[in-house]
Amino acid sequence: MRFSVCNLKGYCQELMEKHGVDGECAATVADMLLDAELTGVATHGVSRLAIYLERVDKGLVSKRNDTRIVRESPSAAAIDAGNSLGAVGAKFAMETCVRKARETGCCFATVRNSNHFGAAAYYTRMAADADMIGFCCTNLTAKIAPHGAAEPFMGTDPISVAVPSKSFPVVLDMTPSVVALGKLILAQKLGKDIPLGWALDRDGNPTTDPAAGRAGSLIPIGGPKGSGLALMVEALAGILSGAGTATHLHDLYAFDAPQGVGHFLGAIDVSHFLDADVFRAGVGAMIREVKALKRAEGVGEVLLPGERAARSAAKKAAEGIDVPEAVCAELNALGEPFGMKLEEG
Repeated sequence: MRFSVCNLKGYCQELMEKHGVDGECAATVADMLLDAELTGVATHGVSRLAIYLERVDKGLVSKRNDTRIVRESPSAAAIDAGNSLGAVGAKFAMETCVRKARETGCCFATVRNSNHFGAAAYYTRMAADADMIGFCCTNLTAKIAPHGAAEPFMGTDPISVAVPSKSFPVVLDMTPSVVALGKLILAQKLGKDIPLGWALDRDGNPTTDPAAGRAGSLIPIGGPKGSGLALMVEALAGILSGAGTATHLHDLYAFDAPQGVGHFLGAIDVSHFLDADVFRAGVGAMIREVKALKRAEGVGEVLLPGERAARSAAKKAAEGIDVPEAVCAELNALGEPFGMKLEEG
């Protein structure tokens, strides 16, 4: 089924408000979910709304914005999200970084007592839109085994960096695992297998069953390289924030306690180093040079990080967003007690 951005965002926001979520918080989360849909990251889009609301309804996430700064200096802020919805605390942190970076050149912020915040690129593009370089990472429940270990310790711990240009922001958004956990979650929801090489079961055997992979561990990219990246995220988002490492966090899909995850975000104002127009032009020149390179056999076009997302967003904003039937049914089931139903178009 296909929906306009306005209809789908409005439905998600209204549904959260019906569940008692503060209007401003609901608007922030809805915007984050639709941004993921627009940029082609459906694993972090509207399919996540059901679990967010279930946690809200069970009292495991605050319905209000309880975010506050607990320690700060001109170029740093330590933020306690107060168990608010993840997007609320993370957006506030990046807004704080952008504001402070205009004065000092750069600012970094930690966030603790938070929750799943969606796709990391949503926050780094906020910085890029302000002519700044954005950085964002978060830790999550243990799902990746350190290189050489037989059981998970680090989370899937996504990392994003975004830089502005005159055309589209160049945005890296990656997990240190071969795939994000969200791909297993969505595959399980849609009743599909996953490719070999994505995950291992509890016994350490390769599996095509997404449920078995979720119960086991995800495979890090490049062996010790992916493992090392994840450990660094644990240090920044977990230890520095005061949230703790992944083994001390709680799973999004378990209902024993608040997640308690940590984030680390930053913004670098390029104008403190170089005229912003000169920087954007330099990134544009880099883009042109990369795209002019001889292509590998069978490759139609060399794409830069964030380019596919930018194209997807422009296309879907004009044509609408396709949502799988299973996800539509789930959203309609959530809305049924309130007389709500998704309308195509």
